Amino acid sequence: MDAEAMRELLGWYRENGRSHLPWRETRDPYRILVSELMLQQTQVPRVVPKYEAFVRRFPTLADLAAAPRQDVLALWQGLGYNSRAVRLHALARLVTHAHRGELPRTEEELRALPGIGSYTAGAVMIFAHDTPAHSVDVNVARVLRRLFFERDERPTAKDIDRLARSLVDAAPSPHDWHSALMDFGSAVCTSRNPACATCPLLARCKSKGARPDERARAQPRFAGSNRWWRGQVLKRLLERAYDEEAILRAIAPDAGDTERAALRKALSGMLEEGLIARDGDALRLQG
Repeated sequence: MDAEAMRELLGWYRENGRSHLPWRETRDPYRILVSELMLQQTQVPRVVPKYEAFVRRFPTLADLAAAPRQDVLALWQGLGYNSRAVRLHALARLVTHAHRGELPRTEEELRALPGIGSYTAGAVMIFAHDTPAHSVDVNVARVLRRLFFERDERPTAKDIDRLARSLVDAAPSPHDWHSALMDFGSAVCTSRNPACATCPLLARCKSKGARPDERARAQPRFAGSNRWWRGQVLKRLLERAYDEEAILRAIAPDAGDTERAALRKALSGMLEEGLIARDGDALRLQG
C-alpha cells in the first residue's frame, strides 16, 4: 500500500472510526488488556457495558489482584469463555507480586504471562504504547487479503502477517493504523456484502469484494452448546455449592441422557481447567 492509500484509509478512520469506544479513550495497558480479552470471540456491543462495569469495579491491576475470584467471575457473567476471566485474575496476581504491579513493556515478556498470546501481546503494545507490533485479527486479515491479493490467490497466514508487519512499520501511528483497519473491516469491508460501491479504496482493491473462500458459514446454535452449559453451571455455583444431580435439576428439570452427558462434558472441562473443584459430592468455584 502506497503512502497515499494509507492516508486515505486513515482519513476515513478520522471521519468514521469508532473513537467513542471506551478502550479507545485510554492508553492504560491494564485497561487495554481487559478490553482485548473481553473482545475475543465476543461482539463489541456486548463488551462495552461489561468493560465499563469491570474497570469501574477493578480500576487497577492491583484492585483486580486483591479481589476474590468469585467476584471477578460474577462481573464477567454474560461474556462467555469464563476461563479468560480466570487467566486475567491469575495474571493480575502474578504481575502484582512479580512485576511490581506493572505490565511488562515488551511483546516477549507479555507473552510469558498466563492467557496472553501473540495477538494480545501485540495489541497491548500497539494500543497502549503506539509501538509497531504484530496483531492481526479477522477484520485486519480480511481487509489486507482483499486489498493486496487477487480473488483467485490463496495467501497463507504467514503471507498476511509479513504484509501486516511491513505496513505497521510504515504507519505514522500504529494505534490509529490498526484501529482504522479494524473499523474499516467492520463497517465497509465486511465478511458478507462488503460495501464496494462506496469504498474509498475500491480503485486500489485487487479483490473488489468478497472472495470465493469467504462465504459466510452458519453460526452454531448457542443454546445447549458446551459454552451454554458451562455458563449455566457457573451461574449456579456463583450462588452456592451444588452436587451434580442438584445442579442438573437446577439447569434442566426435565433432563434426559443427552442433557446429563452435556453437563458432564462441561463439568469435566471446568474441573480440568481449575475453574471449579469438588468437595466430596459438592461442586464449588475454585479459588
